[in-house]
Amino acid sequence: MRIETLSPVAQAADAPLCPMDLSALREVAPSSPEQVAAAVRRARRAQDAWRATSISARAELLRAAAKEMLARRHEVMELVRAELGKPDAEALFNEALGPLDAVNAWASLVQKHCDPHKVSLNPVAFPGKSASVERVARGVIGVIAPWNFPAAGLYRSVFPALLTGNGVVLKPSERAPRSSAWLIEVLASKLPDGLVGAVHGDGRVGQSLLDAGIDACVFTGSVAAGRAVRVRCAELGIPCSAEMGGNDAAIVLEDCAMPRTVAGITAWALNNAGQACGGVEVAYVDQAIADAFVARLGRAWSRLRAAPGRRGETDVGPLSNRAQFEKVQAHVADAVAKGAKVVCGGAPTGVGYYFAPTVLDRCTDAMDVVREETFGPVLAVVRVEGAADAVARVNAGRYGLGASIWTRDLDRAKRLAERLDVGVVTVNNHAFTGAIPSLPWSGTRDTGFGVANSEHSLSTFVRPKAVVIDRGEGMEIYWPPYDRALLELGDILSDAQRAVLGRAWKLPLLLRERARAVTGFFREEGDR
Repeated sequence: MRIETLSPVAQAADAPLCPMDLSALREVAPSSPEQVAAAVRRARRAQDAWRATSISARAELLRAAAKEMLARRHEVMELVRAELGKPDAEALFNEALGPLDAVNAWASLVQKHCDPHKVSLNPVAFPGKSASVERVARGVIGVIAPWNFPAAGLYRSVFPALLTGNGVVLKPSERAPRSSAWLIEVLASKLPDGLVGAVHGDGRVGQSLLDAGIDACVFTGSVAAGRAVRVRCAELGIPCSAEMGGNDAAIVLEDCAMPRTVAGITAWALNNAGQACGGVEVAYVDQAIADAFVARLGRAWSRLRAAPGRRGETDVGPLSNRAQFEKVQAHVADAVAKGAKVVCGGAPTGVGYYFAPTVLDRCTDAMDVVREETFGPVLAVVRVEGAADAVARVNAGRYGLGASIWTRDLDRAKRLAERLDVGVVTVNNHAFTGAIPSLPWSGTRDTGFGVANSEHSLSTFVRPKAVVIDRGEGMEIYWPPYDRALLELGDILSDAQRAVLGRAWKLPLLLRERARAVTGFFREEGDR
């Protein structure tokens, strides 16, 4: 697949740019409100038959689509490289390789948790009755997606939505529309016509999608936008699962395995150029090992490539857009102005939106790189006086998506994990659970209360439906008309719950009296 670019002469002032070299990409036309509404109508028409299809049949069609994605993986790799500048290794492993595993895992989860199940009823209190609960599709799910993982980021919303019997309309980020639309196009080629679709544009198109009659929304993005989406969904009376960012911390204790800790934090701080909600942005390092840790991290990061080589290879990709590029520079400048020490990096590389991997030592809570989500190849090191100090700082932060603890003492790590007020805690690793469908991905505070992955996320896509069958043909003793016998019966039953059984001998008499009273009241001549 070829990504069309414009020559510098033909560039419009606001044209989307390839972040590697700032060449312009051809724009994707925004969808009108009428086009958005039409996409939702098409999905709803197709969903009527889709929800009647078995989960196993749905899964087979999604598996066929996933296999097609794998066969055409170089197409999406080229797309995310052009739109976001992802290095080939990240394009391959982060975006291209996972669809079939994801479909299989979600199919197992949906089959297990959405099949109807019987509910036990007390045969004395509810004679002749049986009940079951099933989870039924909500209808059409609107997905408002971010730009940082434009293909693989959809696995945990689009796949479970479809497998649970819904239609899907996606509004990808206007910064990576082609990469997300590619996944939808491959899905659409294997699924009923109209069941999945994509609409394009900025937040105004997202607003149109909310107002087009969808039945639930999955949102991933900024806090400000997420709050607006949650408010609108509340007004519309539809469920909304919103993840609104993170500022994940790594707690580095004095007994950590230093080589693995440095390597792991490097990987999770610089993956996708640091543009990951679950990436490590702050390291709370025990003062006892801080000098050694910072020196070792600085040496490693200084050797990483953050600009294309002669064959285009690089270790750290560029920032995806100018706004992010400028934000990273502003956060670094703020930290330096407030006393942080630049260990390595700290500036653009001079090519596109590439920014050198940056370690900032002796950071404080007053700095933007500690308080806010930088979303770039920058690690703020805060020196702490032990684990308790680190845990308190994490819990006082604005976000609560994830945190990691790096130590050889696993029992201690488990105790500390219980005290961390975040959605995901990982010991001696970080963030990889976001790609595991069976584990919940959620947060606290400004991260929001939405849940992705696991059975805990399914309430966005399905609602419970109870089906109760009464095989009885006689009358219920608590139906009208009301009389003294009913009240006395209630008193005796109340006493029986307190083990006061003095009048329990009257229960059979009262039950017969009530049955005769109700039957006689409603019986008419000719009844059998």
